[in-house]
Amino acid sequence: MKDFLATKMGQEIEVVCDAASITGKVTKLENNVLFLEKDKVTCFVNIDKIVVVWDKKGKGKKSQPPGFRPIIDEFM
Repeated sequence: MKDFLATKMGQEIEVVCDAASITGKVTKLENNVLFLEKDKVTCFVNIDKIVVVWDKKGKGKKSQPPGFRPIIDEFM
């Protein structure tokens, strides 16, 4: 995982850890900690807890993660 995340340096990505989803620009990888920055705030992520990583697309509509579908009110 560490080698893969190193290829994303400087890119905006989204990571999922357990139930949390974190978006930010990869600024640093040190030991087992991924540094993500967004709006001048840095988030520190333990890379051993990362479940999913994908590239963050532009400011348009957020894409759905593979295998998940939005809940539609008509079925409730």
